[in-house]
Amino acid sequence: MKKNKNRPQNKSTAPKGPQSSFLKKTDAKKTAGRRPNSALNGQSANRSENYIPREWRVVVGNHAIKEALNLSSRMVKSLWLKNGWESSADLREIEELARAKKVKVEPRQESVIDKFGSSHQGAALLVDGSPKFNAKNLEKKDKSVVLILDGIEDPHNLGAIIRTSWLSNVHGVIIPSDRAVGLTPTVHKVACGGVEHVPVQETSNFGQSVEELKKMGYWIFGLSPQGKRSIFELDLPSKVVWAIGAEDKGLRIGTERLCDELAFIPQSSSSASYNASVATAMALTETMRQHALQGNEKK
Repeated sequence: MKKNKNRPQNKSTAPKGPQSSFLKKTDAKKTAGRRPNSALNGQSANRSENYIPREWRVVVGNHAIKEALNLSSRMVKSLWLKNGWESSADLREIEELARAKKVKVEPRQESVIDKFGSSHQGAALLVDGSPKFNAKNLEKKDKSVVLILDGIEDPHNLGAIIRTSWLSNVHGVIIPSDRAVGLTPTVHKVACGGVEHVPVQETSNFGQSVEELKKMGYWIFGLSPQGKRSIFELDLPSKVVWAIGAEDKGLRIGTERLCDELAFIPQSSSSASYNASVATAMALTETMRQHALQGNEKK
């Protein structure tokens, strides 16, 4: 791949539809932190004490809750603890941290918190807001990685990808606003606090987002078995976008056309494929390796 300052013109047109720039306007308010409809969201005009606005995030998992309290306490509305939380050392530690951050602590029946999943560990943190993309920061960075996740529906996969993204210094994750999992309680738990570090942006139009990233100097690589080179054969630039497809279908044709190049991950059998989160981790690790080498070359 020849690198130059001028982005090649992508002849493919972006999918038709509303122009929703991920850097300027988001429709995340509609779908962020999706949760199943339940009494928690109120089914009558009288909102109960358990009502949660749909745009709020519900964070479960002790590690995820601590990270949110430490980094996003100004966005936190309340901490729900199961009745009898005093008998748990972990929950006492979370309660003390919440008090120190001046977060309201409210006891709840465990059956109420159970609605967020059986592995909640006795606590749920309600957060209004999440880290946002910063266009100026993206444009100024010498080295940067962004992910486009094309229809990831498994919350465990999305959570694992966000956790890996945090540890791999990814500067943002873009997901579609429909036909994909959002920032659910399970995603937060699996991400172990990664959601507080990596902006996750929902958009109805990947094309608009990609064009803006290209103007900033990013090159778009899609993971696909149709690629002609493996990820280990690529000469990765300093600004990289990896596009990852859905667990069973891979990248959609429209998303593939937005990519500068498709690349595959070598495997011993063609009858199966890597899990989406594993494939992402491999691509990010190779990116970190090459970026580290580039830093050594400058020295």
